[in-house]
Amino acid sequence: MQNTDITIVGGGSAGLTMALLLARQQLRVVLVEKGAAPSLTAVPAQTGAAPEYQRVSALNMASRNLLQQLGIWPQLLAGAAAYTDMQVWEADSFGRIGFSAAEQQLEALGYICDNEHIRQLLYSQLQQYSNVQCYFDVAISQLKQGEREVMLQLDNNELILSQLLVGADGVNSFVRQHMQLPLTHWDYQHTAIVAKIRCTEAHQLTARQVFLTSGPLALLPLPEPDLCSIVWSAETAEASRLMALDDNAFNQALCAASQAVLGPVKLVSERQAFGLTMRYASSWQRGRVVLVADAAHSIHPLAGQGMNLGLMDVAALAQLIGEQHMAGDDLAATPMLRRYERWRKAEAQSMIVAMEAFKRGFTAKPALLKLLRGAGLVAADKLPWLKQQLMAHALGLKGDLPELVKKTG
Repeated sequence: MQNTDITIVGGGSAGLTMALLLARQQLRVVLVEKGAAPSLTAVPAQTGAAPEYQRVSALNMASRNLLQQLGIWPQLLAGAAAYTDMQVWEADSFGRIGFSAAEQQLEALGYICDNEHIRQLLYSQLQQYSNVQCYFDVAISQLKQGEREVMLQLDNNELILSQLLVGADGVNSFVRQHMQLPLTHWDYQHTAIVAKIRCTEAHQLTARQVFLTSGPLALLPLPEPDLCSIVWSAETAEASRLMALDDNAFNQALCAASQAVLGPVKLVSERQAFGLTMRYASSWQRGRVVLVADAAHSIHPLAGQGMNLGLMDVAALAQLIGEQHMAGDDLAATPMLRRYERWRKAEAQSMIVAMEAFKRGFTAKPALLKLLRGAGLVAADKLPWLKQQLMAHALGLKGDLPELVKKTG
């Protein structure tokens, strides 16, 4: 039997970030993950190899600040693409808007990072802390909580007792389901196709997104000047059709959909498809158990904010736990957990509403709505104050931010 302060279920970026934040506060932490550990022998920063970029995330400035504080940003940046410009337009319309880092007096608008590279660097950093123990390739056989502690039994018969359990175990969260925390969800009726492509023309560190009638297509720059990651979110029937095409036919369809903005393109990876569902837990905590990141909410990827939203959950909860720890109070005190829930629910709800509005607004087909969308994009592009507000939200620098992400050094 092992006694610890906090148990984290889930070894993705959110869970590993949580573990690292708590380790820095001298708390005893156990992390449990049903999958394999990130490979430390294949960390690109140590081997000189490039990340695979099979799944990528767009990190905003708030997430950058957090990862800077955790000490992994220089290595992560070495394998990331900092995009300095963004172009958004609607197919078959005059509507378009552009954003530039120079306009914001910033070095970049965001960073395209490999998801597994983030995990590798976080896990590597955790090796410095003797107060963290990680269990990978294990499943949970029992989860029970009492008045003063949570008990976790693993399938290797290990027993773990802790004051607080954090569910960071993703969209199909075992913790959320076991605790019977109610979930609101709806099918976006979209499937996201992700892949890497080689372009004829250089991407010029510009992130591009075109809104098609069947859904948005994002072209995200990678470190090589002619290499991009695509996220093509299409209505499910259209996505199935696209996945059934051979590579040459898909290349042609992609070039046409992107209006050849980067010239003829060629797949350089396998295509992967993921169904998109909005999930939102109406309660994020029960007793000594609390949810963060995708275990609590998931959103449409059209604005690339899913990873950022989850990392801000983690930073907020770690901040409040730290305050409890410094005061010598219960790490799972109900008032603190409810404060966290109110804080982050407000941010998640705002993002869910915004993503649904974008999705519905840009897939509505009537001609009048199409005209209004185009006029709206052009108007926003011409109004500096409105662009400033839009960019502040996209950069993650607006709203009720955790203290740690406000720091830049």
